[in-house]
Amino acid sequence: MGALEAVSIADGAEAKLVAPEALGADVWRAERTAASPGSGSFMRMSVKSPTTSHPLQGDGDVPASSLPLGRAASPHSVGRAASPLSVGRAASPLSVGRAASPLSVGSSRRILAEIADPVDEHEERQRQLFRAAEQRRLHREDIARSSLSSEDIAVLRSGLSNAHECAAPSELPVLNGAFPEGLRGDLYLLGPGRFDVRYNVQRELEQATRVFTYGHILDVPPLLTKISFDPQRRAIVHRARLIARQAAGRVQTEHGITTKVPGALYMSDTNQTVLGRILPRGTHHPSAEGECCGQAVHLGVPVQGSTETVVCTNHVCALQRIDPGDLHPRATVELRDISRAFKGALSCPHMQHDPGTGEHFAVLQDVGFRSTTYTVVSLSAAQPDGHVVARFTEQAAVLHSFAITRDYVIVPVYPYSAPIGGMAYRWGDSLLEALSFDRSRPALFYVISREYRRVQCVYKCPAFFALHQVGAAQDPAADAVSLDMVAYSDDAVLRRLQVDALRRPGAPRIPAGELRRFQLAGITAESARYAGPGAGVARLPLARSLALRIEPVELVQISPAAAMRPYAFAYGLAHIEALQAQSPGQPAGGAMYNCIVKLDVGDPAAPPLTWSRTHCYPSEPVFVPRPDDGHGSRREDDGFVLSVFFDSMRITSCLLVLDARTFKEVMIAQLPAAVPISFGHSKFWP
Repeated sequence: MGALEAVSIADGAEAKLVAPEALGADVWRAERTAASPGSGSFMRMSVKSPTTSHPLQGDGDVPASSLPLGRAASPHSVGRAASPLSVGRAASPLSVGRAASPLSVGSSRRILAEIADPVDEHEERQRQLFRAAEQRRLHREDIARSSLSSEDIAVLRSGLSNAHECAAPSELPVLNGAFPEGLRGDLYLLGPGRFDVRYNVQRELEQATRVFTYGHILDVPPLLTKISFDPQRRAIVHRARLIARQAAGRVQTEHGITTKVPGALYMSDTNQTVLGRILPRGTHHPSAEGECCGQAVHLGVPVQGSTETVVCTNHVCALQRIDPGDLHPRATVELRDISRAFKGALSCPHMQHDPGTGEHFAVLQDVGFRSTTYTVVSLSAAQPDGHVVARFTEQAAVLHSFAITRDYVIVPVYPYSAPIGGMAYRWGDSLLEALSFDRSRPALFYVISREYRRVQCVYKCPAFFALHQVGAAQDPAADAVSLDMVAYSDDAVLRRLQVDALRRPGAPRIPAGELRRFQLAGITAESARYAGPGAGVARLPLARSLALRIEPVELVQISPAAAMRPYAFAYGLAHIEALQAQSPGQPAGGAMYNCIVKLDVGDPAAPPLTWSRTHCYPSEPVFVPRPDDGHGSRREDDGFVLSVFFDSMRITSCLLVLDARTFKEVMIAQLPAAVPISFGHSKFWP
């Protein structure tokens, strides 16, 4: 070994090591962190070697995802013959599971170490890169040792595999660019975390292990990720926590899912017997991690007397209060626990917040056999027990979001029908199996006065479906309200989010919607003519609609400063192949969205700005305005766009920061573990 010395690490310690070949950099560093907290024991070494470019570093010829997952000498190796991150090759110093490898993993680990000389800033930067590469190597090492099949590898590549919890904070190494100047605050990303749960089945003479897989991506127990930006230290700190451990743990004991209310799942097989399904419901899971609240994340909602919390919600009225610091779940409450007047088993997971009044609004559905009562409620720090804004009766529907303006709450009711009345809902577990989209009926918009706390009027339009609102603005001069939504002809997008289908290679792309504006004109005049719910649909005024952009998009966000106001720019996800007018049957894009797009809503002819990388799938983009420098007003798009993308070939995730105006990369930072692809949401807390 020459000047290098072999050092043995005990099984109780965690070894972090990096080879020059991993990234072709200047320093080979190894750290040893004792198993006991606070021991502080470590060893470091360095050795010089020629420098090459990291795949995510600079503007080189190697794209982010040019390191495919393949098979070399090892049947489960990761990499190509020329890949700097290859695992399992006979000649590679990072071989896994081979007796001749100096870094083989067995009952003990051996690393190469040497005392490091003083280093400059460039070398310290390279060390951070090496540390990130080693974390990826250890993850691939775990993959190789677990004897994965080609089907398992396909699941990993799909981005829909179980996430690894990173409860301890860790600083992210910057792979490309520099820390965004002036960016301060915390990014919270909510998405699926645990798709598969193993459980044991007792047989006559032995135990068998089976795997339960959640059927729909919105039913999966969630992972909450926090990424903090500290401009003083120019540091980015990451942590992630699974926030529904008990809910996932019940699958192991009950060999499936037991639901407390009908329609608690979107579309998942509970794996329960017929007897188990007809037993009386009402099982309550009041523990902090007993509910899967993974559909929306909110900030500052007054729950249990505190507004300094992160609140995660689902569609069955549960609110999970999360510590904003360590992401530890503190409590899970239901809306009915806040007030007896809040009645309903279903709720809209996306609450709406008015920053001017501090109110948070929610919508509940109390599903009956013939009709459903909708209840609009308000919560605030001044009135933590809340109050009912209005009630109205309609048919049950899948309601994922709604809108508010300064004076109104607008609740869309999409055309759904329930087979055999409400019986299918009462005896069913999956909401999408109990309700069917009905194209023959119109969609409705209920306009509710916040001041008078009553339904002012109702508008109708041809049948459509939407998951997400983009913005709502009130025009006092025209006595009108404009609603911008990502609209679809039906609810196929929701039914296509099934885990097994998305995991299959070559799965068809999930639909992307059309950014449409619905105009509700003459509200005051229509309020005077409104005759109540029994007047009939034929007499209702028509809501006009127009397409704002032709690009198919989803998960669209705008500047928080434009909330309840007219806006100029929108940021969302799309399929890059669709934007480039390629064949929709082309399999290159994968099922999930693979592109971030910026749309100029004020100028439909302006070309969209896009960001994409091969085999990379970004999360919902979040716009963060640049801090005010005191020199007057800024442009609406003066800020940053944040997203976390999953690289399906390298099976890793990175934080992406874009300049919102130019859409050029400002920074890419490596996450310590992969974050699954999601249809989830993010919020930034400045």
